[in-house]
Amino acid sequence: MKGVRAAIAALLLIGLALPAAAQDTVGAVQQAKGHWTLRAPNGNSTTIGYGNPGDHPFVGDWDCNGTDTPGLYRQSDGFVYLKNTNGTGVADITFFFGNPGDIPIVGDFDGDGCDTVSIYRPSEARFYIINELGRNGGGLGAADYSYVFGNPGDVPFAGDWNGDGTDTPGLRRPSDGFVYLRNTNSQGIADISYFYGNPGDIVYAGDWNGDGVDTVGLYRPSNRTFYLRNSHSTGVAHQSFVLGESGSYPVAGSFGLSLPPPPPALRLQTVATGLDAPVFVAAPQGDDRLFVVEQTGDIEIIDGGVKNTTPFLRLTVTSGGERGLLGLAFHPDYASNGKFYVNYTVGSVTRVSEFTVSADPDRANPSSERILLEFSQPFSNHNGGMLLFGDQGYLLIASGDGGSAGDPGNRAQNPNSLLGKILRIDVDSPSSGRQYGIPADNPFRSGGGAPEVWLLGVRNPWRIDYDQGNLYVADVGQGTREEITVLRASQQRGANLGWRVWEGSHCFAGPCATGGYAFPQVEYGHNEGCSITGGFVYRGSAIPGLQGTYFFGDFCSGFVRSFRYENQVVGPVTTRSDLGTVSRLSSFGYDGQGELYVTSLQGRVSRIVPAP
Repeated sequence: MKGVRAAIAALLLIGLALPAAAQDTVGAVQQAKGHWTLRAPNGNSTTIGYGNPGDHPFVGDWDCNGTDTPGLYRQSDGFVYLKNTNGTGVADITFFFGNPGDIPIVGDFDGDGCDTVSIYRPSEARFYIINELGRNGGGLGAADYSYVFGNPGDVPFAGDWNGDGTDTPGLRRPSDGFVYLRNTNSQGIADISYFYGNPGDIVYAGDWNGDGVDTVGLYRPSNRTFYLRNSHSTGVAHQSFVLGESGSYPVAGSFGLSLPPPPPALRLQTVATGLDAPVFVAAPQGDDRLFVVEQTGDIEIIDGGVKNTTPFLRLTVTSGGERGLLGLAFHPDYASNGKFYVNYTVGSVTRVSEFTVSADPDRANPSSERILLEFSQPFSNHNGGMLLFGDQGYLLIASGDGGSAGDPGNRAQNPNSLLGKILRIDVDSPSSGRQYGIPADNPFRSGGGAPEVWLLGVRNPWRIDYDQGNLYVADVGQGTREEITVLRASQQRGANLGWRVWEGSHCFAGPCATGGYAFPQVEYGHNEGCSITGGFVYRGSAIPGLQGTYFFGDFCSGFVRSFRYENQVVGPVTTRSDLGTVSRLSSFGYDGQGELYVTSLQGRVSRIVPAP
């Protein structure tokens, strides 16, 4: 923004036509997590990770290229950390800042098109203006000049109030709710003053309509809402919207984001009813049919909105409660080899088997079963059941901890047990004595645990997803917490998700040291629900702007929520009020084009579609 204004000033001097000023927007920084959710002018947003808990965030154009990027003031060490890109990473510039209690003020105070970090000292109500960035690795340097403006206790900020390309001071007085703006960097009274906002609002400034003049915005923490006003006067906001997570702090600038338009409102479109306890939906890539897994043992085909009269496959299973036919995965080469895989219970045994399709593409060959893996379940609950192929072509198997309550055998933490784990096997290369192979990089391939184990410490993983190298694990909690952990490719091998030592981020059966565990990025308590239903990342094409969004819900409360994992951080979690609630929400699923579905144990399958 400041670079554009400097260019405008130069063009005015030589009488040339003016370019359009950059339009500012806002961001919400969740300081406890170091998550920055930055909004593009089109209303879409992206989230990055930067900083430590307690850092004070701000933004500015540090390298004079017209794009505002993150900055932090860390009171614990007195340093400022500036970054030249809007992405997760480390600081490009660091320097020591001021005295304890000083507040950083960002702006272009000399009109050169570059932002700097200056100081406001509340004890003196004095601005210390510094027109050069601090020496990298050194100190901030002496102020170019200073002046008193306002009263102790006023909240300072800066902006270009008259469009001349130079930032000058502003204050908001919490005691009376008035904004005081001054058009020069000098001591004196306000040139502009007016009432705006409520007690507790946080003030910031930006050019919201691209006219080259900064005006005031407010962030209201109680409802996570931003209020932007385009004029220096008392009145209601010209724009208002919700952004970010609870406990966020506002920033404002021109972030240089080029994002697709935000997705439209959504709705659930009924695809089929009258099914027998559907618990999953899947399809081979590119296939137009929908394969519905019924807990009682059948896999039904929905073709063109109509259920086939004969099941694709009928299995004899032990069903009821958390047992039954629980998982289905198609081989990545299903179109050529016709192989698919199921996870089901027989008595007290979990069985993972391979089948092949018959000459009729709508019928599996029931006599083709090849049992890959069986293991006993000591109790009837916590069977897991999800099957999924990762991007290396290996089959992932989600296994619960064996049931009862509290994992009485501590099986999830025992690397020699297949219970309470995500297993990983090679279905294409059987090894000696097994119907499958052990991938070379499995953590216990050479000893120390069961060679099938890929990661450990889960209670009852009810749906996992693999998307662009990231593994999403939704794990049903014991009595207080439901959780989702997202693991990058480099974090998955041998990861320990904590159960039963930890239930989410809460200590369950200590000793609860934090080292060596992968903690969830998303969790909620049993005041909101009681059993998480994990889902999938949307990779379809029917809903522009929704790609990369992960959906999940809760079996008891029926809510549907979503978030995006990008730049190595989880963005804000959104409750999808547009989708309503789903009674007995058993699972999410996907079709051959990447569109997403929701299943209910009441016999309904619905597709997520744009609202009319």
